[in-house]
Amino acid sequence: MKFSKKDIFTIPNILTYVRIICIPFFVWMMSEYYLDRQATQYLWAGFGLFVFASITDVVDGYIARHFNQVSDIGKVLDPIADKVLQCVALIMLVCVLQGVYFVFMALLIVKEIYMGVSSRYFMVKSKSQINQQSNKWGKAGAAINFVGIVLAFVVPLKDVAGYNWARYVYVADVGILSAGMVLAVIAAAQYTYRYAQDLKRLRESGALDDNARETIDIVDVQSDSETKVDLDDNQKPNDNV
Repeated sequence: MKFSKKDIFTIPNILTYVRIICIPFFVWMMSEYYLDRQATQYLWAGFGLFVFASITDVVDGYIARHFNQVSDIGKVLDPIADKVLQCVALIMLVCVLQGVYFVFMALLIVKEIYMGVSSRYFMVKSKSQINQQSNKWGKAGAAINFVGIVLAFVVPLKDVAGYNWARYVYVADVGILSAGMVLAVIAAAQYTYRYAQDLKRLRESGALDDNARETIDIVDVQSDSETKVDLDDNQKPNDNV
């Protein structure tokens, strides 16, 4: 994985930076609503900012793929920004709702921590770098969780006069977020299986031996994504020997 200066200010990466910058402003808006429940303008402002930041994720991915602006910087920052945005949104909603959605928040954070630790474990064991794209389960789970988080912004209004219908939104939202979390757990389990299978293939192919010198692409035939393994320089033999 190589970071190039020319990739720093590509449009997709700039949109990722914008998404990251939105996060502290979102926290501030939701905090203002938490301190004053009558200041619903902050709740709606936080809602609008969350939706805007989420849209930048869709747009930067489209531009990167269709205009050949995919970069290693984006591969690292884009998923981090997405995960942090969703986790922070759930944390703030849990605070505003005084514990409601706590289980979903905890599951999402534990899942993301697990994914980070497991991918790091794979890199250490394989002495390699990986380029892990989201699989269909992860993408579906993230999309459903987005819908659930969007609806969750309505739930704080369930005790406000004229917003009694928000109670029914809460019931529906619990079901939506439950489905999203199930898909997220399936995605995590699939990644775990793939990491184990990839390590097994690397060992059997001799790619972990000192004589290995090529870049190896490992494709999981059971999903639509690919794990790309780049061997470190210290694994390559000295041509002068």
